[in-house]
Amino acid sequence: MKAVLSNVNLINRQDELANEFYSHIDDLMEHPLVLKMDDYSQHLNTSRLQHSLNVAYYSFLFARKLKLNVRDAVRGALLHDLFLYEWRTEQPVEGNHVLVHPIQALQNARKVTEVTWVMEDVIASHMWPVGNVKPKTSEGWLIQMMDKLCAVMEIGVQSSKKVERYNFAPILLGLLFYIN
Repeated sequence: MKAVLSNVNLINRQDELANEFYSHIDDLMEHPLVLKMDDYSQHLNTSRLQHSLNVAYYSFLFARKLKLNVRDAVRGALLHDLFLYEWRTEQPVEGNHVLVHPIQALQNARKVTEVTWVMEDVIASHMWPVGNVKPKTSEGWLIQMMDKLCAVMEIGVQSSKKVERYNFAPILLGLLFYIN
């Protein structure tokens, strides 16, 4: 279990960074609704659970560096796409998917755990600026950016057999240099 373009095994209890990351979400990673996200595709061959882990991990790194509310950022990031339908073929709630899936994710997140005000902002605003809810917290701004960055990385890695880690140097290495 690794984040896209990362060498860190996220469930390695011997790795201090992985252990700290996982400590924020270990209860969520045992919940059946959260695990069900693995049954749905998000970006090409990336499952919705893997995408959410990617967003949570990179949000964790930045939230630590920026001294934000790490726990709420990571938990909100993991739950930001907790809607359990195949959005390309199903639309159980009327309306534009971009606008309704954050509402569905927030409703499901409340079934899984206590949702703080920061987590609510993260989940509700993660589609900004495409969605209509603008982030109100620094954590919300962070997760909406990490969501898009991870989507680009996931699609980029899968869409070209020639893509290698250093192809993302202008974006990812600059960001990782900042947070390390």
